[in-house]
Amino acid sequence: MKTFVITLIIAAFLQTTILPIDLVLLILICRTYIKSEKSNLYLAFAFGLLNSHLNLNLLGLQSLVYLFFVQTTESLSKMRLAGNPLLIVPISLIFLSLNQVVISMINHSVVLEFSRVIFASLLSLPTFYLIRFWEERFVVRKEIKLRV
Repeated sequence: MKTFVITLIIAAFLQTTILPIDLVLLILICRTYIKSEKSNLYLAFAFGLLNSHLNLNLLGLQSLVYLFFVQTTESLSKMRLAGNPLLIVPISLIFLSLNQVVISMINHSVVLEFSRVIFASLLSLPTFYLIRFWEERFVVRKEIKLRV
């Protein structure tokens, strides 16, 4: 969990400085799709606040949007179709485009750049597999106890 939080912090700083995509939301959506935990909601709220602070937006609004997206992804991941890993691409496309609309409404801008959203949604599949590989291989579960 510590490395995941550090990864999200680095992604938040990269997102506000050089990357044009919403990498924090993408990582949170992929992790919630893989693993439904209560900690995903805490991470969404905390990194929504951090993202709002770094982008100089209203504090709390981005975290509420992140919470809504994470909660919706968690409910979608419990459906029967969730076994298909390709479903993460349209889910991320919908949520990232809604996030772009909310950000444009906050900033009172008319420009919506959906090329970034399409690029980010295509990046969701490799991100999904990287997070899934990390969760399966390097995260120790409480059920596994080593005998000494």
